[in-house]
Amino acid sequence: MRVARLKIQNFRAIANAEFLFKGHTLLVGTNNVGKSTICEALDLVLGPDRLGRRPPVEEFDFYNASYLGEDDSPIPAKVEVVLVELSDELRLACPTHLEYWHKAEQRILGEGEIDLAASPGVEPCIRLETVASYDGEEDEFIASTYFCNSVPNDDGERERISKRLKQSIGFLYLRTLRTGSRALSLERGSLLDIILRMQGAKTGLWERSIKRLRELDPPIGDEAADLTPILKNIEARLAQYIPLRAPGDATKLYVSQLTREHLRKTLSFFLTTNEGQSAVPFFEAGTGTLNTLVLALLSFIAEAKPHNVIFAMEEPEIALPPHTQRRIANYLMENTQQCFVTSHSPYVIERFDPSQIHVLHRDGAGTVTAKSVGEISPIKPKHYSRHARRALAEGMLGRAVVVAEGATEVAVLNATAE
Repeated sequence: MRVARLKIQNFRAIANAEFLFKGHTLLVGTNNVGKSTICEALDLVLGPDRLGRRPPVEEFDFYNASYLGEDDSPIPAKVEVVLVELSDELRLACPTHLEYWHKAEQRILGEGEIDLAASPGVEPCIRLETVASYDGEEDEFIASTYFCNSVPNDDGERERISKRLKQSIGFLYLRTLRTGSRALSLERGSLLDIILRMQGAKTGLWERSIKRLRELDPPIGDEAADLTPILKNIEARLAQYIPLRAPGDATKLYVSQLTREHLRKTLSFFLTTNEGQSAVPFFEAGTGTLNTLVLALLSFIAEAKPHNVIFAMEEPEIALPPHTQRRIANYLMENTQQCFVTSHSPYVIERFDPSQIHVLHRDGAGTVTAKSVGEISPIKPKHYSRHARRALAEGMLGRAVVVAEGATEVAVLNATAE
């Protein structure tokens, strides 16, 4: 399964955009051109947990924070995704919503073209759209994902897509370190939680942990001799206003709130990285170690669904040496159905073919377009492999390229730039 087309309207840094993809994709461009917005847009439509947030979107998830018109009517943010090379599971789950994608022309067949559906260059696809808007009556933001070709019901609502169906799509999104603080926790939606659910792990962990914490012997309070008089004083003052009839001490200390949700936030993954070093919480490890740990979990998920993973990853080069950057890029391209990567690293860029590298351009109206390096200027494979790491990578990431006539001009430009 892979994404063939992505349309974005009024979302984050993009006012309007349409992108066509044929496989693995590297997104490059200047800062704030919209690379992260593309990954976030894919997550908004395909991510099984993205719309579970409260609220699912916020003010600045709309382009220029424009979510209300002049007459106070809502201005929605819309993201549409076309999925092709569908898995059998997805075809069986939504047979009435199948459409057909023309590979050569990169478009969906329209009305009157049903005869082309059986052609060799045409394949089944589904179109999904997430619409986010401001609800004035509830004074909050709402968002839902729909089948684009579903027939609206009496209330004008199209058929919504369930979380279970999104899970079958297999989209995984690794942001930069913004997700590192909880990726290895056991909070709902974290990577460890996803793995436990995928493996069907029902071990009674939470009930046993709560019972052990409740029945600690001796209790935590018995070990806090200096704190006991203070608790007794508080208990006596409280008894002046509220009758405390419980036998023994009315105030007690526990390690946590003894609820499953609080334990999910409290339990932490510890790691020992060097001989003779004590185990430390994962978020206290080095930045590169943290990124690699998160990738290890994502690879676990990807290998559990080897034929059904779409992966989006931002800046895999952060705090990692060049050889690890190349290994990550190779892993994504060899072990996923499709990957979307943003990067400023020449060691990552050189692993992608020119046809897979999309250079983004943004105009003053917020419209973002993309062209592959192969479209912009045909490059011979030998020339590309020789110069990709230095000259070509720097040219892709810059706003412009200055071509000098000779060595003197190059020296003058370098001296001026420094």
